[in-house]
Amino acid sequence: MNIEKIKFGDQPFYLVPDGVKLGEAGGTITFQKGTDSFDQIKAILKANHEITQINLSDKQDWSRNDLVYAGRLAEQSDYVIGKDEDGVTDIKEDVMIAYFKTPDLNDRVAALEAENANIKKDNESLKATVDTLVLSNLEV
Repeated sequence: MNIEKIKFGDQPFYLVPDGVKLGEAGGTITFQKGTDSFDQIKAILKANHEITQINLSDKQDWSRNDLVYAGRLAEQSDYVIGKDEDGVTDIKEDVMIAYFKTPDLNDRVAALEAENANIKKDNESLKATVDTLVLSNLEV
């Protein structure tokens, strides 16, 4: 297919014509749903903070990591994405409209809390490893 793509993290989706409507503070991206479920797409959007547009030559047009998923995702059936070869018949697909925004204070606090939780897990794992090494050295 000769269609631009949008990637959320490393997950690509086909864009619809004029599907990117992003400004400095956020906006929407409309893309073809594909075979993923609504919940799968929502999870992809929540987990990834990098958005990349891929052009028709499979090269990166632009990338942004200053936006976060705004928690709003809409599904629209029978969205016109183009015309058939006859130039008259509409080509329709199911699409998703994802909303993005710049992170606010709550988003930043949540991200820091998640990062802190990961650091705590890593510290516990490291502590267990050190304890094991110390014990094994004492037994020698």
